[in-house]
Parts: sequence; C-alpha cells; structure tokens
Amino acid sequence: MIGAMEDVRRDDVRRDDVRRDEAVRGLEHEIGRLLRRVRRGLTDRAAQVDPELNATAYPLLATLAEFGPHRASDLADMFALDKGAVSRVVHQLLELDLIERTPDPKDGRASILSVTSKAQARLALMVEARREEFGARLSGWEPEKIDELAQGLARFNAVISD
Repeated sequence: MIGAMEDVRRDDVRRDDVRRDEAVRGLEHEIGRLLRRVRRGLTDRAAQVDPELNATAYPLLATLAEFGPHRASDLADMFALDKGAVSRVVHQLLELDLIERTPDPKDGRASILSVTSKAQARLALMVEARREEFGARLSGWEPEKIDELAQGLARFNAVISD
C-alpha cells in the first residue's frame, strides 16, 4: 500500500514537471513573439521621431527623455553597449538635433547629454499616439486583467533582472 502511494506521488510530480516544462516553453515562445514585435516597434517609433533616426538610437533617446541627462558612458553601461557604439548613436542624435551636449561640471573631460525641446515635442506626440493605440487594442480587456498582466510582467522582470 505504501509503495502504491509513493508511485502515485512520483507520477504527480512527473505530471507537474511536464506541465511546468510545457508552460515554460509556451512562455519562451510568447516572449520571442513579443521581442520581435518590440524590435519592429522600435523601428516604427524611431521613424515617428525622425525619419532618419536609427532604431538602435531610439532607446537611448527615450532613456534620456525619461530619466534626464546622462553621460555617454552611463548609457553604455545601462544598455551594455561598447563606447564606440554609443558614440555613433550620440553622433546621430546630435546631427538630428535630438540631443545636446554640455560640459560635465564634475568632470571637464566628459559631457552630459540631454534631449532637446525638438526631441521632447516629438517624443510626446509619439508617446500619446502609442498610449491611444494600446488603449484601443486593450479596449476589450477588463482593467483588472490589464493590472494582472502588468503585475505579472513586473514579477517576471524582477526574476530575470541581473
């Protein structure tokens, strides 16, 4: 009798393991789809800010707009990019008049990067359009379900954070 109960428990554990593996595979699949959409979205958002803006520059610009002025080296650390790549992005953003460079008062050798009023205005329009689009796409969702998704993503982001 005890042996039969142990067999049942082992079978339950195996079924739970199989369900967990299937759930993780499903999650990986959906994350892959989301990442592909995000990449396309970055290209679209960059073009909305400026048709010449490279999609790789958009996240750095958006970060400066959201979190305020930073040094290029800070951006390199945030995005795990080499300084050369950040330098190329900064050059493009300067050429498009989307950021400005000022001397760092703490270190005369470095510069502080900040968004221009032109960039702020264009980003504000793009953010408003994006929020309207999200609202339209989620119009059939109950607010509680949107909250559940946001909370689930927050937990997931916390788990995968460095």
